[in-house]
Amino acid sequence: MERLDEDSADLAFLEENLKKTEKLTENMTSMLNVFDDRLVRLEASILPIHKSTQTLTKLVDNIDKTRNSVVEIIGYFDLVEREEVTIKKGPKGNDLDSYLSSIGKCNKAMEVLGAMSLKSSEKIIGQLKQILKAAMLQLEDLFRLWLTERSNPIEPLSFISKKLEIPGIPSAPSKNLATLSSYLAITGPELGYTSEFFKVYIDVRSNYLVKSLTMLAQASISTAEKRSTPVYEKGTCGFNSYTDAVLMMFMTEHGVAEKILPSEYVSSSFRDTIQPSLENFVEIGKTLNNRVKKNMQTDIYLTFDMMETLNTRMGTFEEIFKLAGKKDTAFGDLLHSLRAVAIRSFPEFLDEIKSHPTKTSGLPNDATVHELTITTLQHLKRLTDYPEAVESTLLTLGDGNWNASEKDPNFSRDRNGRIPGNAVMKHYFADILECLAQSLDSKARTYKKPALTSIFLLNNYYYILKSIRTQFMSVLDPEVESKFDKMVKKWNDAYQDTWKSCFSNLMDYTWVRGGALKTTLGSNEKQTVKEKFKNFNTEFDELYKAHKGYAMPDPELRNQVIRDIRGVLIPMYNRFLEKHQQSEFSKNPTKYIRYDSATLESIVNRLFDSSI
Repeated sequence: MERLDEDSADLAFLEENLKKTEKLTENMTSMLNVFDDRLVRLEASILPIHKSTQTLTKLVDNIDKTRNSVVEIIGYFDLVEREEVTIKKGPKGNDLDSYLSSIGKCNKAMEVLGAMSLKSSEKIIGQLKQILKAAMLQLEDLFRLWLTERSNPIEPLSFISKKLEIPGIPSAPSKNLATLSSYLAITGPELGYTSEFFKVYIDVRSNYLVKSLTMLAQASISTAEKRSTPVYEKGTCGFNSYTDAVLMMFMTEHGVAEKILPSEYVSSSFRDTIQPSLENFVEIGKTLNNRVKKNMQTDIYLTFDMMETLNTRMGTFEEIFKLAGKKDTAFGDLLHSLRAVAIRSFPEFLDEIKSHPTKTSGLPNDATVHELTITTLQHLKRLTDYPEAVESTLLTLGDGNWNASEKDPNFSRDRNGRIPGNAVMKHYFADILECLAQSLDSKARTYKKPALTSIFLLNNYYYILKSIRTQFMSVLDPEVESKFDKMVKKWNDAYQDTWKSCFSNLMDYTWVRGGALKTTLGSNEKQTVKEKFKNFNTEFDELYKAHKGYAMPDPELRNQVIRDIRGVLIPMYNRFLEKHQQSEFSKNPTKYIRYDSATLESIVNRLFDSSI
């Protein structure tokens, strides 16, 4: 019962607290409703004010912008007066950025005023255009000035001789020039001005190339005209160095153009820049070639030298023409004219040998080596200095076309029916030597003495044979050497035959009596021995005297010929002398025995010695 009372009391307490809580909740809800009403009324009051504030703020911003725009536009009207002096004076030193900034301001002013279409701005726009044009001209002048300062002529030979590269324009100046050229290329059209800065580049750099190469161009002519030798010697003309300088400077120039000019201008500007120097180069080449035409015998080797120089450097020329965007036709004409002269020289030289005058007055009195032989062999030797040029030219001419009447259709060819260059060169050399041999044979017939004929041909054929063995084995077939070796032997034998009359006086006659050698001769026998000694002395003296006027300049040949004479004469004379010194053919034998063996041999050893 007591427990029930306690629970009832707790329940009553909880109910009372619940009622209090509900009352508080009602009061709080009432207060929140009041707050909501107040907030609604507050919002209704503040929102119009906020909107008015925003409108006023935008209005203020617009007023500020309008004021600033008006100030800016007014400033554009005054810009001409402020920037004109700066632009007309041009950049100060290398301070290009501030000058370009000034140009940018004028350009922007012209764009803004032009967009407004105000009558009052038309005059200002016209003035701005004039200022901007003046600015472009100033930049072009600056481009010319900076480029000219870096384009002083050089002496390329000093770099070539030291194997140094041709200098271009240093990095820093190149960057400044590149900035200028790029600005002129891009901004000029935007301003309605077409800049010709690339023409400035072409003008300045082409003059630089021409002046730098002038001395070598002049040296190419002077070294050909004032050489110390009558016949052109390989490498003595300045054209080779001139060619190297042209190529090196052209390649360097392309590098300069790439660094300075916008890419779309490089190829055409490079082509026009090198054109004057290339034309001068071609003109020098043609001048030298024309000189060769007038002096074919002495100067044709200059043409071969030039051809070989150009052919070995053709790859670089082709690269330059590719960089320039086209091949130069004048250069092609130079190559064609050089080849034409070279082709012409081969049949002309053969014809000169064939038509060389055969006159007694033109023959050497001492039967020495003929000038025609010497010049012909010298010509062939010089041709071997230019194997590539000679072979290519002969192939162009065609095998045997230098001597159409004797062309060999069966001359050796490769598997494709083509004639190798070295084979056609061998053929030409063989034809030249054959023609020379025929000319020498014809000339030799005009000598009245057989000895002179033999010595003349022996001298000349031995000279040819020795030249073949020492200089031409690589450009002649072995059959050619064998042929001239046989000819030397033939005419050596012919020369030995001219001594037979003298030798015949020493023919051995033996008188015997009862099977024993007779030491006492009869009068007829004694007279015969006397006549033989007398005739031998006379003929030998005449031969020796004649030989003082004969020449055999080659010591090897001279020794060989004398050895052959001595090998026959001395043994025969010794036998004859020993035999008849015992026969008492004369009371005064010294009257007939003029020479002892040693004296005779000494005299024979001095044959062909004109100094005695």
